[in-house]
Amino acid sequence: MPVGTYIACTEPLPPALADALVPSRAAVCDTNFVLDYFRTTNDQRMLYGGRVSYSTRTPTNLAQGMRERMVRTFPQLSGAQIEYAWGGFVDISMSRAPDFGRLPPAAAGQPQNVYYLQGFSGHGLALTGLAGRVVAEAMAGDASRFDVFARLKHRSFPGGQMLRMPALVLGMAWYRLRDMLA
Repeated sequence: MPVGTYIACTEPLPPALADALVPSRAAVCDTNFVLDYFRTTNDQRMLYGGRVSYSTRTPTNLAQGMRERMVRTFPQLSGAQIEYAWGGFVDISMSRAPDFGRLPPAAAGQPQNVYYLQGFSGHGLALTGLAGRVVAEAMAGDASRFDVFARLKHRSFPGGQMLRMPALVLGMAWYRLRDMLA
């Protein structure tokens, strides 16, 4: 299913403030089901992401909405301006695990040589390098690691073609409510 995810980037911050926010400059995320993530950049900016959309509609006033979320997490950034805000869609699977597989052969007795890798569920940056290596190994004749991923069972989103998007929006509204009440 497609899920919109959004990112905002501040103006350059005073170096001491940027260093204090995320001293390691590592990418960090919260523990909510519908999570926010952030890191400071080498040029002293806060890169803050989240505010997902499960309805394929981009939120209005994206920069302002992202700024509000960021300031709730980091009140010390209340004076920082957002210079950039953007978003795009990632694909998610029901289990949030990637879906690796092969298409069936076009004719009986033909090899399965069409591979797919999908459903990285927002973890693409961390997993696509590994996925590329694993599918390359499979194409070169050693599918042992690829087959580990391909054996993971994936369920379809409930609701069929017509109702799966509304069902996803409703289900995620429930998880957002749980996150807010936690």
